Amino acid sequence: MRFARFNKYRNAVATVAARESWHSELAIDTSVSLGADGLAVDSKHLYVKSANGNSLQALNVDNPGKAGHQTECLFNASGKIVDWNTALYDDSGLVVFGDNQGAVSVWKDRSERLRLQAHTSSCVVAQFHPTVAGIVVTAASDEVKLWNVNSSSAEAFWSVPSSSAIDSVSLKGDGQLLSAGTHDGTFAIFDPRLKAASIGSAAGKACAFHAPGRPVRVLWLGEKPFLLSTGMTRIRERSAALWDQRNLSQPVASLALQPSTKPLIPLFDEDTNLAYLVEKGDCAIRWVDADPSSGAPLSELGSVILSSQISGCALLPKRQLKIMGGEIARIYVASDNCGAGAGGVVIPISHVAPRRTYLDFHRDLFPDTRAPLPAQTYDQWMAQEPVNVPRMTLDPAKSKESLDGLRKAYGIQNESSDSSTLSSHLRQANSTNSQKAELEKSTVDLQHEEQPDLTSAIATAAAEKVANPDQDKKPKTAEKIGDMCLHNQLKPPQQKRNPLSLPEASTRRAWLTNQRTHARFRYLEGVLYKPSENFTNLQNINQRFSQENDPIKISAKFIAVACVGTGGQIGILRRDSPGRVPEKFATIVHGADVIAMEFDPFDPMAITTAGADNKLQMWRIPDAPLSEESFFDLEEYVHVTADKIHQIRFHPWAKGVVAVLVSDGDEQAVYIYHGLMLHFIIGKTGEGIHSFAWSPDGERIALTTKKSKQIRLYDAHTQEQLGKGPAMDSIRPCRISWLSNNYICLAGFGTGSQRQIALYNASDMAQPLDKKTIDVGPGLLVPFVDPDCNIVYLDDRGSRLTHAFEVVENKLIELPKFESTQPSLGIAVLPKKYADVEQSELLRAYRLNAQSIESVGFQVPRKRPEYFQDDIFPATLDSEIPSVDAMAWIGGAVAEPKYVDLCPQGMIPLSQAPPEAIRKRNFEIEPEYQEDNTKNAISAMLSRVDDLDEDEAEAKGNDSGSDWGD
Repeated sequence: MRFARFNKYRNAVATVAARESWHSELAIDTSVSLGADGLAVDSKHLYVKSANGNSLQALNVDNPGKAGHQTECLFNASGKIVDWNTALYDDSGLVVFGDNQGAVSVWKDRSERLRLQAHTSSCVVAQFHPTVAGIVVTAASDEVKLWNVNSSSAEAFWSVPSSSAIDSVSLKGDGQLLSAGTHDGTFAIFDPRLKAASIGSAAGKACAFHAPGRPVRVLWLGEKPFLLSTGMTRIRERSAALWDQRNLSQPVASLALQPSTKPLIPLFDEDTNLAYLVEKGDCAIRWVDADPSSGAPLSELGSVILSSQISGCALLPKRQLKIMGGEIARIYVASDNCGAGAGGVVIPISHVAPRRTYLDFHRDLFPDTRAPLPAQTYDQWMAQEPVNVPRMTLDPAKSKESLDGLRKAYGIQNESSDSSTLSSHLRQANSTNSQKAELEKSTVDLQHEEQPDLTSAIATAAAEKVANPDQDKKPKTAEKIGDMCLHNQLKPPQQKRNPLSLPEASTRRAWLTNQRTHARFRYLEGVLYKPSENFTNLQNINQRFSQENDPIKISAKFIAVACVGTGGQIGILRRDSPGRVPEKFATIVHGADVIAMEFDPFDPMAITTAGADNKLQMWRIPDAPLSEESFFDLEEYVHVTADKIHQIRFHPWAKGVVAVLVSDGDEQAVYIYHGLMLHFIIGKTGEGIHSFAWSPDGERIALTTKKSKQIRLYDAHTQEQLGKGPAMDSIRPCRISWLSNNYICLAGFGTGSQRQIALYNASDMAQPLDKKTIDVGPGLLVPFVDPDCNIVYLDDRGSRLTHAFEVVENKLIELPKFESTQPSLGIAVLPKKYADVEQSELLRAYRLNAQSIESVGFQVPRKRPEYFQDDIFPATLDSEIPSVDAMAWIGGAVAEPKYVDLCPQGMIPLSQAPPEAIRKRNFEIEPEYQEDNTKNAISAMLSRVDDLDEDEAEAKGNDSGSDWGD
């Protein structure tokens, strides 16, 4: 039995965007060729024809609104623009258009780079090759041509006439084949690389399914051997048909719609296998299942109706979609007027797949998509080398890294490199391979078969090409150019033109993977301790605690939690007494709303609270069982001479020295106190400060500013600024942390709510060493580090996830995520010496959620766990013992940190362990004898049945017939 497959996007819903997302008040000319889409889009701009017909308006995709007369224009001097398109392999504003005088122009970055006279009549098709940079496809009503704009030749390198008027042209997704829809109701397929053997086996012509005399649009379904054609029936019904390239005698499936005088514009999304049928001149957009292997190909899955007629449409590149919102496609539609004021409009329509939650990246919805890179050079394509279209992930956390890796694998180290130098280098490197390939192919026998007009012309050209394989490398005479172009009316060039050097693919194989260093801890896993280690039934947790600070803090003996209550309350729990927490437990009352809290790193019994009353209060926690009546001694308090306290940070090595981030008037600064004395003021600025952190040696302070979006580094003693650099691109909160004395980590937001992590070198912060985009979301990322293992953990506030990255050779390598069952309110981490090293635990943490505190360990699996893993557990800093006197540090003394050995008593370090015995493997497989217990089981079952029968018979014999005993 064969089960029908159904498209997994069949429940997706299309939504017309609100009017503020439209590009409105546009002067649009809707007169385009029958084969044109009437709209083109790349990752940054929309291109629509102006009302004068001689220019294209470049509209910013990310900046909708009323355009008026303030849009950039691409002007054409010779005539009215008929067709225009963008390149799949380029993101830098590469546009080609043809006009009604037969001229073709190529524009890059809104400036004209090339103009050529392609045809003697109107150019109805102008588009780029999908995989080879530098090849442009043009068509007039009677011919199709291919141009290599990176060549110095002013003539097309391939041309073919057509006996019927050409309506549309489409190239296969891998660039191997080309199809042309004609006015006789059919289309032809052929190979434009002038190899007769390939043409003889692959060329073909579809049967006359659509009515002749009407325009036919043809579109390849990506890299698959299937095509979609649209046309009309004899009674003028709009029709669509799905074809198999290997059998064009009849379509695989077909679809008929209502009658009309204008054709359907087909769009195809190869990632979802959805085809969009846009009714030009009408108001409807339909999407159908275009997967030939589905249960019902071309079955309609949905539609959307607009309030005005459609004149053009285009699909936005996948990389620009709102992936974390489930948006699988976005169609831009051009219309004369949609009730949004005078003039035309361009309307975005989002196609969204419903999901229960969009917190995580849905890999099933978003497979790897086509990357904006060329897959082959011109010489590789002509030599018929295998092609592998570069693809990248759509996961926002990995997309940039994936694209950068592809650029390196394809030999494109820098997007902004000189394209002319790159192209000339690649052509020179490929010349030897191209000559060799041509000579090898010259021995192929020609196949003489009856072909359509288009393919027979190609076969003739291929025979001449194989007979003289070196003709491209000699100066071309008029006669040779005429033979090469297959067009008797084509005139030889009077002079050579300057080539347009577009970026090409590298000469290295496209499937060459990018070499990168692997992370040591790529098998890191977060482990929840057993429930008896958790604190449950927590009441009155402050879930709206300031994002500038953490609502949970921890010392070796106690856990402090921000609570809701009058006077500013901090709940105190003993770390060694997990379990169910009483409804009312011990709390510290500050006297005003608590802004921040921090345990003294050198005294686990002391905690400092900072309140809205600008007071720092140091409390002593009794070393005894805690209850609601527990009393906390107030040892000391400091009244900070500022308007507001934001954050507090203890010095890592000098006891009693604390840094306080404060606001004073319109300025913010870091005040350094010891006792009641204010000693230093660091980084005073009127731009606002997000967060700050001590360096591990306690000599410097790093902070991030709000308005200027900078990261700055200061000397704590001299108050001198040591360096600065760009921070995150958003003014939203960000957190800073030191990984070591040389590396600084910054977690925050980029543009468009992208959550990012950046790594900086403290000695040169002009640019980050590496920056990773994790995803798109509103939650704050809070970093905490393991300096011994070079791991940065990110607590994802409001989410169930904890991210991890390892720093390897100045790069951030993503590690496995830890996912809990409850959203996080905050995480507190114990010093490294409290980790269970016998279980290869790198870090021990406590994770706060709405009603409990979970105990979490981050572990790595090891091969010989009975030994102490000294390769991952070096001697660590003993952060609980001060190494410099406070007054000495204030006077300029440098701390001398102390280290502690983590090896448990009695364990042997792995470096001293005897070599592992090599087990001899016996590859002889002994037959296993398996006893058949079937008969025994049946016998036992029958014996039990016999016993039951005997018991029933005995019971009947003893029955006296009365229900009551004596």
